[in-house]
Amino acid sequence: MIAIIPTIKLFTSQDHDSITINNLILEYKGNHYQFHGGTNDTVHAFTESIAIYILTTNRSNGTMGLSAVNAPEPHPINCIYLHTPGQIRKCLGDNWDHIPAKDIVETLINYLM
Repeated sequence: MIAIIPTIKLFTSQDHDSITINNLILEYKGNHYQFHGGTNDTVHAFTESIAIYILTTNRSNGTMGLSAVNAPEPHPINCIYLHTPGQIRKCLGDNWDHIPAKDIVETLINYLM
């Protein structure tokens, strides 16, 4: 598994009186991949074979998500979202915040299958 530093763009739509945030788009090697994330999320991305794994972590909200996409398809083929610090600890252990992002992804991949 190899860490990558892709470009991330915010996709929005606008009507006459508001702007809506629709999605985040990860751009890598000329392809675009949709994933979910929020304000103050830390994003890590990794590739392995044709798969791209996108890990989002928000320590202030106590949430974490992993999206898996297969290049060049734009939509995730599978996702896991941990809604609370308790769910994160259950999956990763009490010291999860000291685990490298790559190791977190490798652990959470097991929950995707």
